[in-house]
Amino acid sequence: MRKSLALLPLLSLTVAGLVACNNSNDVAGGPGSITTNGIALVDGKPASYATVALRKVDFRAEQPVEENALVVADSYADEKGNFKVEIPAGGKYRLTVLHDGVAYSKELSRDEFAVVGESTAPDTVNLSATAVMAGVVDIPEGDSSVWVGIVGTDVLVKTDAAGWFALSALPANDSLVLYFVSENFAQNLGSQSVYVTPRESLMKDYRSVIPGDTSSKDTAQKDTAAPLPQVLALMGDGSPAAYATVALRAAGAMVDSYVVQNAMAESDLRADKQGRFDMEWPTKGDFRLTVVKDGFAFSKVYSAKELAGLDTVRLSATASISSKVTLRSVDTAVWVGVYGLDLLVKTNNVGAYVLPNVPANDELGIYFVTADSANGLYAEWNAFAEPNSTEFLSPVKVLQDFEDGASGWYVNTDSLKKGTTITPAVYAKDGVEYDSTRKSNVFHAKYKLANDGYAWALVGTSFVHYMNLAAIDSVVFYAKGDGNIRLSLENYIDPSKNLKAATEWIKLSKDWTRISVNPAELCVGSATDESCFTTWSTIKGYVKQFHIFVQDGTEFYIDDVTLYGALF
Repeated sequence: MRKSLALLPLLSLTVAGLVACNNSNDVAGGPGSITTNGIALVDGKPASYATVALRKVDFRAEQPVEENALVVADSYADEKGNFKVEIPAGGKYRLTVLHDGVAYSKELSRDEFAVVGESTAPDTVNLSATAVMAGVVDIPEGDSSVWVGIVGTDVLVKTDAAGWFALSALPANDSLVLYFVSENFAQNLGSQSVYVTPRESLMKDYRSVIPGDTSSKDTAQKDTAAPLPQVLALMGDGSPAAYATVALRAAGAMVDSYVVQNAMAESDLRADKQGRFDMEWPTKGDFRLTVVKDGFAFSKVYSAKELAGLDTVRLSATASISSKVTLRSVDTAVWVGVYGLDLLVKTNNVGAYVLPNVPANDELGIYFVTADSANGLYAEWNAFAEPNSTEFLSPVKVLQDFEDGASGWYVNTDSLKKGTTITPAVYAKDGVEYDSTRKSNVFHAKYKLANDGYAWALVGTSFVHYMNLAAIDSVVFYAKGDGNIRLSLENYIDPSKNLKAATEWIKLSKDWTRISVNPAELCVGSATDESCFTTWSTIKGYVKQFHIFVQDGTEFYIDDVTLYGALF
């Protein structure tokens, strides 16, 4: 019977409810019941009233009747996910358990699953998200369509006149065999192996491939006229990485569209069951080859010449990277990706993010793209992770080290016109000089403040954008001199609109001193009665200027101004 896809979940649940109420023989017993030998779970929770079906491993539809459901229920699990299935002795059978967009489907023999009345405990089947597949096949001359099914299941769909078909719920993590039958169901047109991962969206072009049954050849990709050299993918223990995802991207490739993608790479092709795969390598350029299977991955950048000589890759456990990027004040989030991978995530509103399941043992180039309509490249940095770990990485932004002058930095004084001076007078670059103690370039200025409580002189910079510095860890720089200095983060628009969060005055000496400022120490605000918390909270999301003020002296030196926990 032909079923509407939109009605399937409702229909399954309705039938489950009717059977549960009216036919106890078709519904599994409760916990501990001797009539159950399986438990269906989704993320550790019961797959209540899941569809359960058992088919011979070579089962195919016997007549041309469209069936959109993966399987038609033999029985249903109960509300706690318990079900009963009796696998006959001898031979292999495909057990399929289906429930609201998730499924379990494996080939089993009787001795591979708990037996009612004999086993001491039921077997657990963990359902995972299904995949979606679209494909196209050749239509035989004289026909207007082709039937497409999956061996060992009930699904059977018909292509359109151009040969296109869709399978809306493929069970993941097991090798499946598609079979193709002529429109009148009189001629077997062959078969193809396919392997999908949870939530994968797959497109296959089978044109000019179907004639001749290829199921026994375990084809993970199209045959070629002349065999290409094969690469062997191995798991960490040396076993084949059967049906592993294989993807090749330009080393500097970014994603084409900005939607969340938690998968490391979408499959260009699959390895076969021996872990081997063929690929026609590019002739020039640098590329990232990625091979992924079940939480293990291999990913490395090669030149085209190096790829041509590749014969074996070994997968290792993946890792996760947790870090942060500094947002502009106008941003609520930015996109985060890895060059050469399809992975793409989004930060939260203070720039924190997690890259799940990234390849380990290789330096990854991470890029950040604004989440506005421009989708412009915002920042970049590199990260490295050990296998089977979660790396909590805090970025470091060198705001100014004065090695290439002092681009964007300036000096300034009050406008009282009472005699305050600073040298250099305008551009910080004019105060850059080599320091033998630091063994690097530093900034040096001489100043004289007018005899007035409002007199001031400073060196600093203005950010291109208003910045959200709420997530920074600290500000660190080196300084020496004969007076006092004060760090001030500001949002200065005009004298009437002037917010700031500054430190108390810090005494300098003739020796270089490392000064580290935690945001909690930015206690001096525009108002005299503000608390430290209020001062920083008022401005942290809208910082425009970074200033270092001087007082009670004649000269000072600054070097290596760094923001810890910042990246922009």
